[in-house]
Amino acid sequence: MEFDRLPSKPVIKSLTSAQAEWDSWLSQNNIEFLRDRDGIDWRLIMRFNQLPSDVDRHKGKWVATVQLGVDLPVSRLVETGTLDPERDGRLINLSGEGLIPLRMKKLQYEATSEADMRDTIARVIPELLDNFRKTSLHEVKRELLGRWIDSLATFGAREEKGLEGRRGLGIDDNI
Repeated sequence: MEFDRLPSKPVIKSLTSAQAEWDSWLSQNNIEFLRDRDGIDWRLIMRFNQLPSDVDRHKGKWVATVQLGVDLPVSRLVETGTLDPERDGRLINLSGEGLIPLRMKKLQYEATSEADMRDTIARVIPELLDNFRKTSLHEVKRELLGRWIDSLATFGAREEKGLEGRRGLGIDDNI
């Protein structure tokens, strides 16, 4: 492209085509799962939005939201050493037999241009990969499991999941 003759129309015509371009970039870089030190593959979901700038209403900003999550049975948490069958027996029983959705808090990144956002994501994703490979996430997984169990106890969700009234565990039927 010649710098004397810059395009008169935007290169990306819509947010849909921008999202398609991001998806293409992500698929080329194969960033769909992050494997932690225990061998569990966490799904990586990224969403991109273009919003008005907080500073100048005639400009915009790019916002990337990164969500990490995994659905796994409690038996997998026991296999990896996150839960101890003797010490965490009550927690294991409260978890039930199905898959447990473990979701980390969303991470948000902002940039003033698409190129800056790409640079940010190109820097952040390798850092996340490296941290997942190096760090034991046992405490994080235990906290996410506890948060999930607490959410089940809220507003009668335990009854919907079929986890209510387990006798002999010291669990109140009203939970």
